[in-house]
Amino acid sequence: MPRASNADLPPPPTACHLLDDKPSARGGASLWLWVGAGFLFVALLWAAMFTAARQADTRTVPLATKGGRP
Repeated sequence: MPRASNADLPPPPTACHLLDDKPSARGGASLWLWVGAGFLFVALLWAAMFTAARQADTRTVPLATKGGRP
């Protein structure tokens, strides 16, 4: 059986870079943008809720008119 030459061998695996921060830095910035957008959205919802609550008519309705039968 003939021995395989170097041309027949598969290429060696590339080295693993554990401290490569370039892909995760973009993902981290994107994550913080989503978090900031979420807080802004919740703040706008709270402002809309308080505006609607301030404009709501909260007068009470009497159970019986004065002078009428109870």
